[in-house]
Amino acid sequence: MKPFTIKYLLLTLCMLTMIKTNAQDQFSVLLFTQHDDWHYNTIPVAIQAFEDMAEEHQFRFNWTQRPNDLIEKLPEHDVVIFMNANADSLKTRHMFALKAFMKRGGGFIGIHAASDSKRENPWFDGLVGAKFVNHPKLQAAIVKVENNDFPATWHLPKKWLRSDEWYNFEGINLDKLNILLNVDETSYDFTAGYDDIPLKGMGEMHPMAWYQKYEGGKSFYTAIGHKPESYKDENFLNHILGAIYWVKGD
Repeated sequence: MKPFTIKYLLLTLCMLTMIKTNAQDQFSVLLFTQHDDWHYNTIPVAIQAFEDMAEEHQFRFNWTQRPNDLIEKLPEHDVVIFMNANADSLKTRHMFALKAFMKRGGGFIGIHAASDSKRENPWFDGLVGAKFVNHPKLQAAIVKVENNDFPATWHLPKKWLRSDEWYNFEGINLDKLNILLNVDETSYDFTAGYDDIPLKGMGEMHPMAWYQKYEGGKSFYTAIGHKPESYKDENFLNHILGAIYWVKGD
């Protein structure tokens, strides 16, 4: 083979590698999870789902369950996802890193138990948008799309039938949040708790997903996503992909 031909082939391979690397690095996502008794079996399924999503849509993806990685890795990422993870494992230095991330225009996504912090943390509760109170037994319900002019809901039917834990919240400020999904309390038994004391619902307006601008960055939260099966559900995964697209900042 002529030297010119070899040189040409090497240059072509180099260019193809650069194109692939640049495409995959168009933005970066860090997934943060916590191990607990309720969601531990969801973590490996979710990790695989996000890895597949990153490969298909060409963004960089990393996963950690070490709070110290928020200090070390957040500066290198555009989006952080708290998947069934909340602020209870975070110390002051970790919160400083998260606040700095938001102030520089970072994107935050909270999924399901991200709202379930046991400790008082007004800043983080504000970042998520509400605080978990309780939920009835897992059951099917109808989720209504309140706003389909948003990337996380473009693909969803006007009424979305699915099974999940339908969280009740406190501290939710409807004047500041842009509500995307609302669960219809007439479509499930919101009183059915795990003991003999009936639960109370939230009424006609019972938000399940919303977005907001917060402390210089963008925040999205969805209460959906309890079971591993959610991370194999195309509607749910596109719900999260749309959120990533919005919070990443462009």
